[in-house]
Amino acid sequence: MVNLVNNLHEQYDLYIICKPHEMNERVLLPGIKVNEWTNWEQKANVFYWNYSFANRRQLTDVIVSVHPHTIFINGLYSFYFNLLPLWYALKNTKARVVWSARGMLHSGALAQKSIKKQLFFLFIKILGLHQKAVWHATDEREAAFIRKKMGDVHVVVAHNYPKLVQALPVLPKQEGSLILGTIALISPMKNHKAVLEALQLCKGSVTWLIYGPVKDELYWKECLQLIQKLPSTIEVEYKGELPPSQLSDALKDIHVFIMPSESENFGHALLEALSAGKPVITTTTTPFYQLSEKKAGVAVDLNGLTSSLQQSINYFVNVQQQEYDNYCDNALAFAKAHVSAELLSKQYQNLLAPVQ
Repeated sequence: MVNLVNNLHEQYDLYIICKPHEMNERVLLPGIKVNEWTNWEQKANVFYWNYSFANRRQLTDVIVSVHPHTIFINGLYSFYFNLLPLWYALKNTKARVVWSARGMLHSGALAQKSIKKQLFFLFIKILGLHQKAVWHATDEREAAFIRKKMGDVHVVVAHNYPKLVQALPVLPKQEGSLILGTIALISPMKNHKAVLEALQLCKGSVTWLIYGPVKDELYWKECLQLIQKLPSTIEVEYKGELPPSQLSDALKDIHVFIMPSESENFGHALLEALSAGKPVITTTTTPFYQLSEKKAGVAVDLNGLTSSLQQSINYFVNVQQQEYDNYCDNALAFAKAHVSAELLSKQYQNLLAPVQ
């Protein structure tokens, strides 16, 4: 959302309704004012809504007071921030309603908590809500996933606005050693366990630096059990959540960024790592499936994931400096080729156009 605001604020008056706390917490963020509009860096107005079922009608009043020509709903499953805004917008305004799937209709994402999700889809289809919004896909592959799940709906493709990181100095690289890094939510979708299973079989000296909040505690406990079984040549350090301002500091200490996601509608962390000049190991279910071809990293198939990750990690363990330098150069080139400011501008004009 920050990337959207930074790129759209000169063309649009932006109003954002969001939670007043971090994910999985109820402690209010320090220094914010709840239930009133706050100006954010002269670029957007933010309403930190202290939501509850009792004051759900407040959301209607806030939306109507803005008189928006377009309402952009970010994500699918939140009752307060996806379904209620959608319902109230369709009932109380004539605005164009854009529903952004954010990768949640990819097959890998649908496999997680599938029964609850099937009930959700049944609910919105009974009410016909899925046919009353414009669906936002971030690439043609996601558009196909949306149509497969939702049927004959209106889908508009607009790529994500990326946050590119300044290119970092290339780390010294010795054959036989490697520093991996991951910056992501810790959940089954990001496949931390698969990396740990691969590391059990890896040769050489490997350090893996993990950043990100724990979204799934049970899953993280299983990861911790695997960490205890690693050979002495493999070291894993959990660094906790990473403030965005410290991203470059974290990336500068790693050779290769690894995030073998079940699916990604975009993968901001992947592109940020590439733009910093870091080769990436990920999966072919992300938009970066051409990494292997471009020698900017490796994109592996989810089938036989552990074995493929082991081979990829071992490959980079044994890479010498000159070849590693080439991978870093190719990562930079890949990131630059992935972004077109002119195309993005046209796509969002089409996506956010008011109802005629």
